[in-house]
Amino acid sequence: MSTQTMQTETMDTEKQGHVAVIYVHGMGNQRRHEEVSRLVDSIDIYLSNSYRERGEAKGYLTKIRPRLELSLNDSKRTETYIRAIHRYASDHDWSHATNVRFYEVYWAPIMAQHSSVRRVLMWLFSQIRRPLQTIMANWRERQRLRRSTLVDLFEHPEKWAAGVNRHDIEELVSLYNKFEKPPALSVFRRGSFDDFLEFQKRELGKRPDKLKRCLALSRLWRSRYRIREAKNAFLLITLALLLLLLAGIATGLILLVLQQLSGWQVLLPFLNVLPESVASKLQPTWPTAFGLAVSLGGLSGVGSFLKTYMGDVESWATYEETDARHERRKRVIERGVDLISHVLKNPDCRRAVIVSHSLGTTVAHDTLLEAVRNNRAHNPTDPIAKPIRLDKIKHFVTLGSPIDKIHYFFESYKSRCHRYKRVVEELRGDIGNAPFSRNRKPYIHWINYWDEGDIISGALYSPANRREFKHRVDNVHVSNLHFPDPAASHLAYFDNRRVIGDLFDIIYKGAYDLSDAPLIPNTGYDYESIFLNNEDKPGRAKFYTISAILIPWLLLLGLIFRFLNINTGALVIWSLAAFTSAFVLIGFLFGKIRGHRLPL
Repeated sequence: MSTQTMQTETMDTEKQGHVAVIYVHGMGNQRRHEEVSRLVDSIDIYLSNSYRERGEAKGYLTKIRPRLELSLNDSKRTETYIRAIHRYASDHDWSHATNVRFYEVYWAPIMAQHSSVRRVLMWLFSQIRRPLQTIMANWRERQRLRRSTLVDLFEHPEKWAAGVNRHDIEELVSLYNKFEKPPALSVFRRGSFDDFLEFQKRELGKRPDKLKRCLALSRLWRSRYRIREAKNAFLLITLALLLLLLAGIATGLILLVLQQLSGWQVLLPFLNVLPESVASKLQPTWPTAFGLAVSLGGLSGVGSFLKTYMGDVESWATYEETDARHERRKRVIERGVDLISHVLKNPDCRRAVIVSHSLGTTVAHDTLLEAVRNNRAHNPTDPIAKPIRLDKIKHFVTLGSPIDKIHYFFESYKSRCHRYKRVVEELRGDIGNAPFSRNRKPYIHWINYWDEGDIISGALYSPANRREFKHRVDNVHVSNLHFPDPAASHLAYFDNRRVIGDLFDIIYKGAYDLSDAPLIPNTGYDYESIFLNNEDKPGRAKFYTISAILIPWLLLLGLIFRFLNINTGALVIWSLAAFTSAFVLIGFLFGKIRGHRLPL
C-alpha cells in the first residue's frame, strides 16, 4: 500500500470524527506525555496479547502518532495529543475504524518544589486527631462523611437487619436531609444522634413498622460509623508509631556504629586532623546519630518521597483560600478546565472519556466541578450543554483514587453557620448534580477501580447523590498483585487485564453507557444494570495486612517489657515480631515471583 493511500484512508477515518480521552496523571515528578503514553501502550499490549495468547480477536491499534493542534482557547498556544486508531482487519475498508485522541492534563510543574520534609511530617502527624474530631461532632455535622457510611451500608444488604429493605434506606436518607433543614433546626438544636432518633419518631409516628426499621437501621449506621472511625484511629496511630520506631531504630544503630568506630585506635589520627566542625558530627551522641539518620533517610529516597509525593497531596488538599498554597491548586484546576474546554470545543469530537490515576482523580473531579460551575453561570437550565460541551463526556474512570480520603482529612468541616454549610454543599454538588446528572437523571458513568492492597485507593462513597443512592460511584475492586505491596499495587492498574480490557471497551466501543439502561415499567430506568460486575471481592490481602500492622506494636510491646526488665517476655515478643516479619517478607518475595494476578 502506498504512503499516499495510507494517508488518504487515515484522513477519511478522521473525517468520521474522533473519541477524545482526557488523562489526568497522579502525584510525583511525572514527565510530560509519559503517563498518557503508558495508557496507550497498555491498551496496545492488551489487544496484541488477547489474540496471541488467548485467541480473542479484538483487533489492533495502528497509526499511533503524536500530533499538534492549535488551542481553540488561545491561538498562540498548541495542544498535543496521541492518535491511536483501532481496526479489526488490515484491508482497505476503514469505515469501521475508531479514531481516538489521547490528551493529558499535565500539572506536575505547578506543584513542583513547594514542600519540605519537615512540614510534610508535621502535617502527617497532625492528622491523628481527625477520628476523634469526627466522633465528637454532632450527628448533623460532617454530613457527607456520615452519608458515605450509609452508602457503604446500602451496598452491603447482607449487613441489614431482618425486614429492612432499600426503601427504608431511601426513607432514612430523606429524613436525614430534612433533619438538617428548618423546622428541625429550631426544634432539635443540638443536632445529636438522639435528636435524630426523636425526629424520626415525630415524622414516622403514624407508621410504626417503618419507624421500627428506620430506628434499627439508624443504630446500625452509627455503629458502623464508629467502627470505621476506630479503625481509622488505629491505622493512623500505627503509621505514626512505625515512623517513630524506624527513626529510633535507625538512630540507635548509627549510635552503636559511632561508638564502635570511636574505639578504633587506628582512626584516632584521622579524626584528630579533621576540622572541629566535622569531627563533632562524628561523636557518638544521640543528636549526632539522629542527624545522620535523617541524612541517610534523605539519601535513601524517604525524604524525596515525602517532599515530592506527599507534598503534592498536602498542596493540592489546601481548600482554604487564605492559604498561599491554594493559589497553586487554583492554577492546576484552571489548566484542567482549559484543556477540557479545548477538547470539547472541537466539532469533530463525538464523545469524550476522562481517565485519571491516584491524586489525578481528585484533580479531574474538582476540574469537572469547576467547569460545570462556569457553565451554570452562563446556562443555568442545562449547565452541561454549553458553553463547554460537557454533555460529550459519557464516562469518568478513576484508578487508585484517594477522593474519599481527601474528603475525610480536608473537606470534612464544621461551622456554627447553618447557611454556610448549605451554600458550600450546593455550590460543590455531588454525583446527583451536573455534569454527572442531567435533569436529575444519571448521565456520566463514574467507574472507580480500587485495590485493597493499594492503601491510597478505596471504594468511593462521599460523592454519592445525597437525595438517593441509586446514582452513585460504580466501585470495582481488583486484586492487582499476588502480594498486596502498597506501592506496586498503586501502579499496577495499567498492567491489569480486567482494567485495561474495560477501558478498551469504554473508549473504543462506548460500552457501559448509562443511556443504554433498560426502562422497567412502573420503576424507571435500571441504571445499576449497566454497572460492571464486581466479581473480585476484597479480602485476599487480609492476613498480610494484619501481620504488617502487628509488627510495630509487637516491637513497642517488646521495648516496654525490656524497659520493665522483663527480659524473657521481651525476647518472646521480639521473636514473635521476627516471625511475623519473616511471614510478610516471604509473602512479598513469592508475590514478586508470581507477579500480577491478571497480566496483560
